[in-house]
Amino acid sequence: MATKMTPQNVPVLYFENVTKVYDDSNIVLNDIDLVIEQGEFVSLVGPSGAGKSTLIKMIYAEETPTNGRVFFMGRDVNEIPRKHLPFYRRNIGAIFQDFKLLPQKTVFENVAYALEVDGKSGAEIAEEVPEVLDLVGLIDKATHFPHALSGGEQQRVAIARALIHRPKLIVADEPTGNLDPYATAEIMQLLLEINKYHTTVLLATHNKGIVDRIGKRVIALENGSLVHDQEKSKYFLSDR
Repeated sequence: MATKMTPQNVPVLYFENVTKVYDDSNIVLNDIDLVIEQGEFVSLVGPSGAGKSTLIKMIYAEETPTNGRVFFMGRDVNEIPRKHLPFYRRNIGAIFQDFKLLPQKTVFENVAYALEVDGKSGAEIAEEVPEVLDLVGLIDKATHFPHALSGGEQQRVAIARALIHRPKLIVADEPTGNLDPYATAEIMQLLLEINKYHTTVLLATHNKGIVDRIGKRVIALENGSLVHDQEKSKYFLSDR
């Protein structure tokens, strides 16, 4: 008997036979089948040019498959009308290597800006922003500007901003690429803590040490193909 799909057990992400071809011959992704369940922590690895960035862009509907389909929480991403994409993307918290903070705004204002764009009231903002700043350990830096923060603190602001809509999925694309080892360890611990609240985390990284220490599911791409998908395994990144 088939399992009935409910909001509780539908996968966060489902790539169904996804292929992406540029210029009729450049195959960037090749027949990708991939399921990421709610509450998972998954590391996405692979050498440069493996297809990681294209796969991530498909989650945001910035790229569309040449063949196949991408589903988010059971919904075909490419059937979402363009005018509804900003609303859809609020379900996905994005964290990048460059923190993308607004330098003229304080920590509080950087996080609040996402709510202001949504039309939230001042009272709602005053309640919700401190909650996420407390979660990332920056409540005491709320009035500071980005230039006064360390790299690790700036990335924690970016994480707070990603969390402000309480997304189903966090996509962290090389989030520790500009950080020292100590700050890297702090950010990874924070992402693991967030995952404990049943927020799905997809981490794209070149850092083999991070992947091995996490000890969770690893997905590897090489030359556009999925070559490794295993729970709690060590994956040694190719030097090729």
